[in-house]
Amino acid sequence: MQTIKQTAAAQRAAHLAGRRALEVLLNCYCREVAQPRGELTVGPLFGQNDWPQSVRLALHGGGAAQRAMHIVLPRSQARLLVVVARPSATGNYRYRSPLYCKAEAQPWVLLDWRALAGALLRELALQTGTPYNDELMRQIADSVGVTTALAEYGRAAPFSARPEQAFIESEQSLLYGHPFHPAPKSRQGVDAADMLRHAPETGARFPLHYFAVRRDCVRQQSLLDMPCDALVAAQAPSALAADDGYALIPVHPWQAGYLLALPAVQAALDDGRLRDLGAQGGDYFPTSSIRTLYAPENPYFYKCSLNIRITNCVRKNAHYELEGALEVTRVMRALMPSLRSRFPGLGVLEEPAYMTVDLQMADEGAGREVSEGFGMILRRNWSGSVRPGVAPLLAGALFGNHDDGAQRLREAVAQAEAVEQWFSRYVELLMYPVLYCYFEHGVIFEPHLQNVLVGLDATGPAQVWLRDFEGVKLAREHYSAQQLDGVSEAARNALWYSLELGWQRIAYCLFVNNFCEAVMHLAGDDGAMEARLWGTVRGHVQRYQRLHGSTASVQRLDALLDGEPLPGKTNLLNRFFKRADRATTYVPVANPMAGKEEPWY
Repeated sequence: MQTIKQTAAAQRAAHLAGRRALEVLLNCYCREVAQPRGELTVGPLFGQNDWPQSVRLALHGGGAAQRAMHIVLPRSQARLLVVVARPSATGNYRYRSPLYCKAEAQPWVLLDWRALAGALLRELALQTGTPYNDELMRQIADSVGVTTALAEYGRAAPFSARPEQAFIESEQSLLYGHPFHPAPKSRQGVDAADMLRHAPETGARFPLHYFAVRRDCVRQQSLLDMPCDALVAAQAPSALAADDGYALIPVHPWQAGYLLALPAVQAALDDGRLRDLGAQGGDYFPTSSIRTLYAPENPYFYKCSLNIRITNCVRKNAHYELEGALEVTRVMRALMPSLRSRFPGLGVLEEPAYMTVDLQMADEGAGREVSEGFGMILRRNWSGSVRPGVAPLLAGALFGNHDDGAQRLREAVAQAEAVEQWFSRYVELLMYPVLYCYFEHGVIFEPHLQNVLVGLDATGPAQVWLRDFEGVKLAREHYSAQQLDGVSEAARNALWYSLELGWQRIAYCLFVNNFCEAVMHLAGDDGAMEARLWGTVRGHVQRYQRLHGSTASVQRLDALLDGEPLPGKTNLLNRFFKRADRATTYVPVANPMAGKEEPWY
């Protein structure tokens, strides 16, 4: 009987993972390719009378707002057909039927995620004159496999009443990942058993793996009263008190295996520059990024290196990222007193210290491999800034986690005020400081759903925290080379963005990645509510300009209010063309703020 139940659960997990993969592939292709090229229509059935019966039934039985989505693949001479809950200007569709494909002179056939991925990659190859991307197909398959394995751990119960536990549950709840990425749960370079053992979505917790490093092989910086190694030692288990000649450095337990396989690390262990101390101490919890680890009693998160390709990138801490984190912390420390006065609900989780191993090797490549593999950043815990009665939750757990997130969001809003008031508080808390930092100080945050914590009290959003300084950039027009004189050239180049590129990044992360998803989850199938929520955003843009605006902001914000399209990041095309994230392109997304719907306030 147990075997039958397990089989049924596995089958359900595979179905959920496959269905979600199909939906996110459609999301990406519609927003990035079909909509901009005029190859997508949403409306009633038309023309010939051979439409699949399940599509007809879905249209007739699912409410007056449901429509047929029709996508043309011109180079493949094929068409796709699926029912959506209602039209969506921003491409945030809810799919209500199976997906069908019709090739020339062929009947309609059902497509699963694998067939759809193959069809879209072939069409893109034909459109662009580039080879079929087998690597992306493997990434998509890997993402589906990971999602299938994780779906068996799904639990959409309400978050705990205790802030620390609620935070952990929110960070570990993202079963489905980015809704506009072709491979949102891809984790390449790790076997299935290790993936599950260390995945936040399984509720993982584990001790850190410690090394002792001879002090002349430690490279570190700190903006705190203590050096990084002393801060780490203060949180390490007492049994690991190192002698004066060595410092402790913790790594993610999976990363320990990777490091121990490096010849340079083995040589350092043999000659005494390194000592392997193994897994020690109490448990840490992996957060949604997988490599950033949390223990409630530690005043700092540990952002560790992880040589695993997670979605787009191998998640290791390069030397310029270590430097960059400290430089952004310096900048924000100078700004925060004024920002807190102006925006009292704002918190920023600074990254004030780092350390790594420098074996001072003649082989530069091998030395860099070691230093990047050991690199770790201390990120300030939110516990010192949270108000009584507030629970910090990952925004992505509410707005970006498909049905599980929607259910938890309904529970959160049901316990508080009206939906529009709840959302209005969130928009004001997040949007105002992000825009102000950009327009007034040239600091470019990346406020997407995994970089924002929203603090909820009994009535709704009360605080927000911005995090992850790897994604924070500095406008070159505000920060000259002389102002960043203490930073290496590589770190400066990684930090610098133009104001134009910075605006694209902020407008995408804030309005498209964050608010589009929040509005979709809050409005559900209610088109009138969606319009009112975007009216709320519009009202806050106007109010921001009245309260905090300047000549620097008026042109950008007036263009938004006049309906200038929003930038949509091209995650599918980035992966298809194998572009670095910094070289991303954007496509226009319809701007729902252009309407005249008045906000509730």
